Amino acid sequence: MSALPVARLLGFEVRVHVSWAIVLAVITVTVVGQAASVVPDATAPQRWLIGFAVAGGFLLSTLAHELGHALVARRAGVPGGPVIVYFFGGAATPMREAARPRDEVVIALAGPAVSLALAAGLLGLAVLARWLGSGAIVIVGEVVLVVGVLDLVLGAVNLLPAFPLDGGRVVRGLAWARTGDSAEGLRVAARIGRWLGIMAAAAGIALILGMSTVDGLMAAMFGWFLVLSARSVERVAVLEDLLEGINVEDVMDRGVGGVPAGLTLDTFADQLLAADRGPVPVVRGSDIVGILGPRQVKRVRRARWTETRAGDLMASVDALPTIAPETTVRTALEHLQRSGLDGLPVTDAEGYAGLVTRRGVAEAMRDRLGARAADS
Repeated sequence: MSALPVARLLGFEVRVHVSWAIVLAVITVTVVGQAASVVPDATAPQRWLIGFAVAGGFLLSTLAHELGHALVARRAGVPGGPVIVYFFGGAATPMREAARPRDEVVIALAGPAVSLALAAGLLGLAVLARWLGSGAIVIVGEVVLVVGVLDLVLGAVNLLPAFPLDGGRVVRGLAWARTGDSAEGLRVAARIGRWLGIMAAAAGIALILGMSTVDGLMAAMFGWFLVLSARSVERVAVLEDLLEGINVEDVMDRGVGGVPAGLTLDTFADQLLAADRGPVPVVRGSDIVGILGPRQVKRVRRARWTETRAGDLMASVDALPTIAPETTVRTALEHLQRSGLDGLPVTDAEGYAGLVTRRGVAEAMRDRLGARAADS
């Protein structure tokens, strides 16, 4: 797993991406190297303490940025999930799909608003510490100053109008409100992001030619990243267009037989792993208690099949999102991607109704592509 669970805050599971190990190390070493000139009286242990404090403060600030998104999304009724803290916050946060363009804009702005508010408060405290403090207070003020500047950069950069930055989602929401088409909103955001990326890459090349190699490389890499992201967003727009108007009841598999929770893998795993076979519900008596798919079975060595039961591997229904037949396929696909499962149970007023699977969604997309090709 690339994001490790570390805590649970405000009802959200918090995960930190493993890239933070490198980020924290770079920030710490950089701050330690500069601390000698900023705080000349600090000892070596104190300089390292300052470095750790700045790195930890930036991590907590980025967490606050992400929690800002998550809390506003929850209030808007957007399906939640774990809060994943990536480097530079919204620059890599998985998109939370809003039902209305207004919610899209508000959710996107929440993260930068938190970062800029933190920056204002911390910079104010740093100025106060410089005016009134001495000794340890000055050192604390310098730590607060650096974290405040990092928050300022975090909030400002995320407002750039390009995916996957928060500003790109703002553009998408505004274009969505103007056109009434969420997919068109994505395409507009992708076009703006591509041009911004091209300009950043061109500026980077100019800096390299002007002998500012490090800054130029960073700008060029950032621009290239935005261009690649724009291409990815355009593919998402095509996907949204293909799934428009399709509900789960149109693609779900009905009457899929279940396997008892106490059944060992050697009695059914070969059939489950057979070509084109999707996940199956796991049952206890007449109740469905979980879902078991090929991905989970493949994690178990064949030698252990005789001692591993379906109930040991299944994803419990209690931990899965509720999917109704009238749920849009787009929403169901988001749940599938977030859960990492091959399929999810569909329930109606009478209980279990069937399964929505990745395969079923893919077949619906192929059918719609074929129909459009035939019409053209």
